[in-house]
Amino acid sequence: MQPIEEWIRTNLDVEWTNSATLRYAAMDHQAPPDLGGVYRDYTPERVDDWIDLTLIMAYLAALGTTGRILDVGTGDGWPALPLAPYVDRVVGIDATSKRINTAEANRARRGHENVEFRHAACEQIPFPTHSFDGAVAGTAIEQAVDPGACLREIYRVLKRGGALVATVEHLAGELGERSEQQVELFQRGDRFWYRYAVKEPAPPREVEYLVEINPDPQLEATAAAFPHRSGFTRRKGEPGMQPLTSAIAAACGLPLLEQVRDKIVRTRGFELHHYTVASLRQALTAAGFSRVQIRGPITRIASRCFIGLHESGTLPHLRPWFAHICRGLAEAWAEVPAEESSLLFIRARKET
Repeated sequence: MQPIEEWIRTNLDVEWTNSATLRYAAMDHQAPPDLGGVYRDYTPERVDDWIDLTLIMAYLAALGTTGRILDVGTGDGWPALPLAPYVDRVVGIDATSKRINTAEANRARRGHENVEFRHAACEQIPFPTHSFDGAVAGTAIEQAVDPGACLREIYRVLKRGGALVATVEHLAGELGERSEQQVELFQRGDRFWYRYAVKEPAPPREVEYLVEINPDPQLEATAAAFPHRSGFTRRKGEPGMQPLTSAIAAACGLPLLEQVRDKIVRTRGFELHHYTVASLRQALTAAGFSRVQIRGPITRIASRCFIGLHESGTLPHLRPWFAHICRGLAEAWAEVPAEESSLLFIRARKET
């Protein structure tokens, strides 16, 4: 356990909740606000769209169906909305009402009539048994309060022969042997908010804390100087998480918490226990799935391919065949090794 987390657990009364409440309900955008397929059309003018569309095509190839698809933990509508043009119907569920509202706004703006979104936890999917031809999830299963129950529910609502296709975070591939710590400090109203997150590879776990602090004039300059992360933020005016470098630790590390201890009024947190390749296979099998395949994401190949073509000046000549090339490369999804990947790409079938 890292020193900041140990201090929080020792000195503060932590109210335990879940990532839906503490993290995803606090974001203006879960996905970057210019994400292809969600906030705008895919275009061959952007190399990142070649990569992301290839991943969507890999979902389709692994599903092996264009029927009724369930998207578990849809967030802002990914992969539900990018899949919509290629399947009969997509139903997205998410445990955070704010994410569902955002996803519905994205659906309406993009005009997809074959997509619907429901506010629901994946441990209690509000649909009958055998009601979906396939299911997808984008780094969502490991965010569940009970991932095993989530997998069992997905298995229940799938038709016989249907497949779950999902990406899952893989901390061993992401972190190696090191731990990762991030913080942010910001002011909202007259109070200050200190967020601390840590990921550890062995055993693979992720913990996040949100500490609410009463007004303190000494914190105003520290919060105002906290570096802003490029890209989307949790809410307008909040800086976004930053790695706990030595410079940030000096200003916003353990000494800061000790300084404001008497002004801390509330502390909330959640903890996630992530999968290894072996434990993920075991969890899928325990839920009833068979023919389990665990691979790395096709984006590993797609990134090398399309960035190389972009840098060589070749990619613009391939624009007329944009979707065809992405679909063709996606067929190689089962050839990507899993061990060193920060994401795992899984397909598991319901046989009976």
